[in-house]
Amino acid sequence: MPNSRESNPSQKSALSTVSPIVWGMLVVILILVVVVGFLLGERNSDTDDAAQGPEQTQSATAPADSEKDYAADADKATPGTKFSDGTGDPMTFGPGGDTKTGDITTVHRKKEDDPFAVGAVDAPVVISEFSDFECPFCSKYTNDTEPMVLKKYVDKGLVRIEWNDLPVNGPAAVEGAKAGRAAAAQGKFAEFKHELYAASKDINGHPEFGIEDYMKFAKQAGVPDLKKFRQQATDDTYTEVIQEATRYGSQIGVSGTPGFVVGDQFVAGAQPPEVFEEVIKEQLGKAANA
Repeated sequence: MPNSRESNPSQKSALSTVSPIVWGMLVVILILVVVVGFLLGERNSDTDDAAQGPEQTQSATAPADSEKDYAADADKATPGTKFSDGTGDPMTFGPGGDTKTGDITTVHRKKEDDPFAVGAVDAPVVISEFSDFECPFCSKYTNDTEPMVLKKYVDKGLVRIEWNDLPVNGPAAVEGAKAGRAAAAQGKFAEFKHELYAASKDINGHPEFGIEDYMKFAKQAGVPDLKKFRQQATDDTYTEVIQEATRYGSQIGVSGTPGFVVGDQFVAGAQPPEVFEEVIKEQLGKAANA
């Protein structure tokens, strides 16, 4: 019986017939298997570290209240009591402070004689609105979302809304801004704004309103001197200030309408009521904790 430790002649013959090329391929495959295994091991190790990293960093450096739910304290905010009456300087525009400081809240004017504001001047939260009378999305916000903000927050002294002209939708938008200021000169800006946007509610696209439309809105808004309104809405009384207001909006980075600075947070577009309510509650909570 042959010794089991001796090589089988048939096996030797088979091995000897293997081509050097095949041997080379086998070596390459073996090397690839080793490399892939190493890389997979490193990847798993990195994944484990990444999963643990944020928790370790947060527990080591973040304060316990970094994720504080400010909205839970919204009902603790103190309402304002000094309500604006809609009268003031129709040349008003711009921020309430130096916007170069990087503090976004400096856009809020908080002026008692601001004809473009509704609500209490000492309200805990201010919404600075940048809008355009030819903007269909501004109309959508005013008709669908603003009524909730007015009823639940502005009327209760919790929120103040300040309008900023940003007529970016062509010449008709500039003419609309002039008409708005002509109404503001007689203490009827908010009423004029309401009538104009109510009229554009069901219009698709830009309404392209003209002076006769503005005259109708002014009459419905209760503007007392319609002759003066027509003159200021069609001459250059407010041309320069509207240009300055437009430059101001662009300089602070508002490129489209409507845009809103709610407290210290920017909200873009005609967002639904629930979005604004969420942001307002958070801002009220921040004000209560300030």
